[in-house]
Parts: sequence; structure tokens; C-alpha cells
Amino acid sequence: MNKLNEFLGGRILNLKVLESDEVKHLLAIGSELKPGFFRKDQQDYCRRCLSKISDDSDYCRNCLNMGKITRDDQLIISSTETNFEFQERPMKWEGRLTQLQNKVSHELINAFKAHKDHLVWAVTGAGKTEMTFPLISEVIRSGKRIALCSPRVDVCVELFPRIKSAFPETTIGLYHGKSKEPYQITQIMIATTHQLIRFEKAFDVLIIDEVDSYPLAGNQMLQDAITKAVKDNGNIYYLSATPPKILLDKVEKKQLGISKLYQRFHGHPLPEPKCHLLYKSTNFLGVNPIIYLRIKKMLTNKQRFMMFFPNIPQMLQFENVIIKKFPKLKLISVSSKDDKRLEKVKSFRESEVQAIFTTTILERGVTFKNIIVIVIDADATEFSKTALIQIAGRAGRAADSYDDEVHFYYQNYNKQIKNACAEIKYLNWCAKNV
Repeated sequence: MNKLNEFLGGRILNLKVLESDEVKHLLAIGSELKPGFFRKDQQDYCRRCLSKISDDSDYCRNCLNMGKITRDDQLIISSTETNFEFQERPMKWEGRLTQLQNKVSHELINAFKAHKDHLVWAVTGAGKTEMTFPLISEVIRSGKRIALCSPRVDVCVELFPRIKSAFPETTIGLYHGKSKEPYQITQIMIATTHQLIRFEKAFDVLIIDEVDSYPLAGNQMLQDAITKAVKDNGNIYYLSATPPKILLDKVEKKQLGISKLYQRFHGHPLPEPKCHLLYKSTNFLGVNPIIYLRIKKMLTNKQRFMMFFPNIPQMLQFENVIIKKFPKLKLISVSSKDDKRLEKVKSFRESEVQAIFTTTILERGVTFKNIIVIVIDADATEFSKTALIQIAGRAGRAADSYDDEVHFYYQNYNKQIKNACAEIKYLNWCAKNV
């Protein structure tokens, strides 16, 4: 039974992967045995991911990458009973919240005590993670279990050391599709939202960061996984700089509490993008002279920069041109298809390279100091208003480089650019006047 700790905590497990003595022990401590499919309103559903099963299918295609579940399978939902070591003061973070952050933090704790779901609508760089620290501390002190989740692997990887440093005596696990460590039950779990598919009524508190981002936004399976993974008397916190309409509608109907924060932790305004109209295409003369001069200036001044592209082929083509024209520029590129993405992002964070080319995969959840942010073809359909706001939010996040520049390059000044710039200006106005 050495592996028992890998099964506990509301895990949904296929009976096929367990030994007979493991099954007996799990059932003896309160785990439940359930069929792989259940029927509702003359429709079959997968017990693990809650997706509909087509009549001509004998297995669930939606969560197949987590192991096949067939019509004849039996699942064990392990016991959620936990006994974590009591900690009077689990938080060791030495930082201090601002007055506005502290107000939001108290609202989060009040929502926890009232078992109410809550939305935090805060601008990029407001310090949403730090504002949750007192809440996490309260959850731990209460002997309860919490999961911090995001749709993006990069966000989870960056979050893990910050949480581990703030709560060094608390058991913490990091789980995502690229994780090498096997699952162990921990009091704090940091994971991608996909991992919640594996759980049922497992957590007292869920914190969902970047709730509006791909692949969570509009994904019913992941939305169901979130509500399925929290206990009946637990609550969910949603964190976002650009919350989706469905959550704002719930706020309007009083089904969801809300906290708003328009100011970054250092008190300085959001960098407002500088817009540049290109009369010729981005690749005119290999690289548009206007962009060429910008890169040349940054290289001369030894300024680090992020450059965002609407798609991978354009990014790679542009990278090849820039390498030839600027052989001294230390440059890397990352995308969703890059197996070394996490290592490359780390190298940029540690200033081993001067520039990073990327797609919307890094539009949120990553923090770098003293950088210039550039968007190529900001008028492309891949760049929504939300994406442009999030990308602009990569700049000016540090107190000592709050005035980082943001540049949008385009051939057509369209609605998404106009609305993104207008909303950033509005948020800065709110920070001063609300």
C-alpha cells in the first residue's frame, strides 16, 4: 500500500489501474464505487468529465488523454477525508499589502467564512496572487484543502515557487500535463484546470486564475470540472483582469460576490500603448523599416523586449529574418508547440537573452522586469481586445520599471485596438478617481 497517498483526496480512478488490496483499502476508508457512465434524461454522460457520450460510442472521447473510460468500466472516487497538521501561522511571507489590496483580501476571507463564491476583478500587475495569501493562510489554519488553478501551464509553473516560499511548512504539489512527479495528496495543489477533471468534491476552496483565458474560456468540460472538484460547502474564487460576461452576469444577479482593484501594487498607472500605423506590410523589405529601426534602437540601448505575433509561422519567418539582420541579438522564440518553452521563458527571465518572440501563449501569467512590449500586426484577428490588454499588461509590472513601453504596430486601426487602448485609459482613470 505504498502508493495509497497517490489515490486519496477525491481522486477519480479507474478500477482497472488498481490492485485488489488497494481497492479494498480505499473502500474501507470511505471511497465510493461508481459506474464509468451515468444516464440522465435519456442521455449517457462520462462520470469523470461529465461530457455527453454519443449513442454509437462505447468510451469517452473527451477525456481520453487521461486514460480510457468505457461503458463497462467501474470508477472509484476516493475519500476526501484529510488530516493535515495544524498550523497557527502558516504564512511566512514578509511582504506587505497596500491599503487597497488589504481591503480585497479581507473580502476574500469573508467570502470563505460565508461559503460564497467570489470574483476578483483586478488590473494586470495588481498583485492578485499576493492578495490571496491571507485567504490561503486562513484555509490552512482551518485544516482545509485548497487548489490554485489556471488554464496555462506557464502560470502554474511561475506560481509554484511563490506559494512554496510563502507557505514553506505546508505540503504543496504542482501538477500539469508535463509534470514528472506522481500525484500525492497535499494541502495546497497548484495545477492546470484540466487536472480538476480527475477530482470530485475534493477541495474546500478553489482559486481559478486567468479564468477568461484559453482553453478554459468557453470550454464546458473544464467549467464542469471546476464545479465538480469543489466540495458542497466549499467555494470558488475567480481571478481576472478581463472577466468574462458570464461571471459579470452572475455578479449582477447577486450569485457571485465581487472585489475590484484598478491600481497596480506599486501605485503607478498601466502603460498605455503607443500606436504605429504601418503603410507597408510587416515583412516589407524583409522587415518593415519602421520595425527595423525600433529593433536597432533597442539593440543599441541594450533594452530587453518581448515581441508578440498573431501566429507561429509568421513568428518563425520573422525570427529567421531578424537573426540574419541582427546577428548580435540574443533571441529566442516560444509557442504552444515548443517542448522547451518553460526553459526558454526561464532563460529570458534570468536575462540570458535580450529578446523573446512569442504568440498569445505568453499574453498573461508571466512577469518580467524592465522590458519593452511590442505587438506585430495588432490588427490581426488572433489579437482580441482582451488579448491586447493582457499583452500590454506584461509591461511595467515592477516598481522600478513601472514605465515600460508598449507598442502596437498595424496596417488598420480596428475596433479591437481602439477598445483595448480605451479600456486601459479608462482603468487608469478609475485608479485615480474611484
